[in-house]
Amino acid sequence: MVEVWINTALLVIGFILVVGLMIESRMRLNEEVLDLQEQLLMMEKALNVVAGVLQQIPEMVPQFSINQNPLGQLLEFIQGLKGDSPDSYTGAQLRGDKGQFTNGEREEQDSKTP
Repeated sequence: MVEVWINTALLVIGFILVVGLMIESRMRLNEEVLDLQEQLLMMEKALNVVAGVLQQIPEMVPQFSINQNPLGQLLEFIQGLKGDSPDSYTGAQLRGDKGQFTNGEREEQDSKTP
């Protein structure tokens, strides 16, 4: 009979411990959920501030328009370099009548050989 009472007491104590651990884990989980909700609220406030700034960006940017091609001046400059100036590299001065590159010294040697 004593063994039955000891077993019953152990079962009751074990049941109380299990219920206590369940309550404690539930309370800890609730605290973590509250911390998570607080962090989410802080993130939401920060995102609202960022959204407000992003909505004001078009008002802060100066308005301007380009009426001509921005590369036009550069293209005109390059075309001016290809003109008939003596410093230009058009290829006519570097090639002979046959269209091959010529070197003055080499032509003289070629003309001397039979």
